[in-house]
Amino acid sequence: MDDIFGEVVYTYTSEQAVEDGILFDIIQVNPEWEEGIFRYITTNLMAQGYLQDDNINIPNLLDLLNQANVIVRKASNNFKDKPESFYSGNIELPSGKKQQIFISLNELGKYTVMLPEDY
Repeated sequence: MDDIFGEVVYTYTSEQAVEDGILFDIIQVNPEWEEGIFRYITTNLMAQGYLQDDNINIPNLLDLLNQANVIVRKASNNFKDKPESFYSGNIELPSGKKQQIFISLNELGKYTVMLPEDY
């Protein structure tokens, strides 16, 4: 890649994005989720009904993760196909509104769930 784009001058990690309040690390809710395919959700998406009074709404968060899992599962032929680095699909937010989300592979080999404007 250096041949195409030149030398990398700066890398912004997911860990730094968590520290900056851009990403939410779902492992904070349940350390066992480290075994799953998801690791981060953007705080913009979390603000769409997954946080209430600065507390995580666990049932809504589980619903988001389940909906994201369905998107990846369908696109990957029930995880039989080689994993892609990017998925996109529609979910239903806690408000009932339909919303497109992006699911992108991060540097940890896990996925980050986000709104399109967060990409």
